[in-house]
Amino acid sequence: MKRVVLHIDRLVLRGFDREDQAGIAEGLRAELGRLLATPQAAQALMAQHSVPRLKVAALRIAPGAQATAVGEQTAQGIVRGMQS
Repeated sequence: MKRVVLHIDRLVLRGFDREDQAGIAEGLRAELGRLLATPQAAQALMAQHSVPRLKVAALRIAPGAQATAVGEQTAQGIVRGMQS
């Protein structure tokens, strides 16, 4: 079994309150862990070796969405970006 280590040095979230940062980060961490646990996602990540910067396509966030849901959607966008 291979081990995948993912470092996010900087996450830029514009338009969110500071109080939501921890919830967004937690949703992001949990969803990335879930999504990257699949063999397909892990293979896509390992095939890229090192990605200095990954720009994620714009996400549509529903008004009033929970902070963790924003993190989850962000994680989904990151994985989509890795696979394209």
